[in-house]
Amino acid sequence: MKEIIDTLKIKCIEISNLMRYTDPFNLSQLTEENNTSGDDVKKLDILSNDILKEGLSKCNEVKIIGSEEEKELYYTEHINGQYMVCYDPLDGSSNIDSNITVGTIFAIYDINKGLKDGNSIVCAGYCLYGSSTQFVIAINKVEIYLLKNEEFKLINDNLKIKEGKIYSINESNKFKWIGNKINMLICRLIDKSYSARWIGSMVTDCHRTLIKGGLFAYPNNNIDVNGKIRLLYEAYPFAYIFKIAGGDSFNGKTSILDIKFPSLQNIHQKTSIFLGGINEIEMCKYCMKD
Repeated sequence: MKEIIDTLKIKCIEISNLMRYTDPFNLSQLTEENNTSGDDVKKLDILSNDILKEGLSKCNEVKIIGSEEEKELYYTEHINGQYMVCYDPLDGSSNIDSNITVGTIFAIYDINKGLKDGNSIVCAGYCLYGSSTQFVIAINKVEIYLLKNEEFKLINDNLKIKEGKIYSINESNKFKWIGNKINMLICRLIDKSYSARWIGSMVTDCHRTLIKGGLFAYPNNNIDVNGKIRLLYEAYPFAYIFKIAGGDSFNGKTSILDIKFPSLQNIHQKTSIFLGGINEIEMCKYCMKD
């Protein structure tokens, strides 16, 4: 698996440099395509996807590659490969022209485990492209690396989620939420002196939640009735990272990692999601119970 992780680091540095030295207004221009989730596709989404796919397809251990930007899973020539790698090449790309932090999210799945659910993950992480470039990876613990002189240097060798007082949710959807359970949750958080912070880039909001503690939430609503967060490329990876960091995940009914693995006909399956510390997820479960 080391070859895969090293490749991800190299390719994330390439994406970081592309962002750092290219006109953001050019990179944020729309192509004439839509991705499989119906979202407008930015130029940098395509470039980032190509960079990652090109690198990972050369790894002998990678048998399958899945991308949010691809309609189907891609099978490499390495038929004996043990792993599937799935990624969102550039989460938060709508924020590129505003110079807001965006990132790459990934997870490595052990095919030999049978791909039953999110517990088939053996490694997950993300790379943040912001005021600094940071590579965060979870295997048996969560480590943070800082890009310095074209190399990632370890700056935290065992990140644990803190107890915090921040909640992160898009409250402009409050009139679309189904029932009153989410509003009840928010009232409970406010009563406990939580403050609201919302950037609108999942990778960035989740990173802050890991660093400062609290809750990240993207519940379903009467438009996105199944949720809006992609299970393979965003929800599973972050659920795994939060678990390793001492936190937890929830989709309104069960742990994100316990959701059944999507079928090949529905690899872009979506879900609602709650990520946070143990106390925050317990609060979610209390408010969501029937």
